Amino acid sequence: MAKKQKQKTKHAGEESERRQRQAARWSKEDLLSPADPAEDLLSSEEWISIGIALDLSTRELCVAILIFEGQTRANIARQLHKKDGQPVSPGTVRVYIDRLFQKLRVKDRVGFVQRIMRVHLTLSAEH
Repeated sequence: MAKKQKQKTKHAGEESERRQRQAARWSKEDLLSPADPAEDLLSSEEWISIGIALDLSTRELCVAILIFEGQTRANIARQLHKKDGQPVSPGTVRVYIDRLFQKLRVKDRVGFVQRIMRVHLTLSAEH
């Protein structure tokens, strides 16, 4: 029993050292850029795959991307337009957000981002 414990401790120590070396390769500045944390995190192709996997409409996918980027309802409303060219209302955006949260089985934006990343990682693991 003591031999197994020593092996576990040795493995944990080696893993800790490996992680420290890995972290030392990056400066804090590298890790905290770009200023927008969502910038270039997922490519257009990855978003399309996520949209297909989650059965999102084109409009829902657009809203999902903007939520993921941290946009407010008002900003999302200004960026989305109806067929007549007029921006949609923040209330309409709220409906889209509620529908997305329901589809993804989340309660808030943090859960939304976590779900999107989990779906992305799952899809990436398949390739």
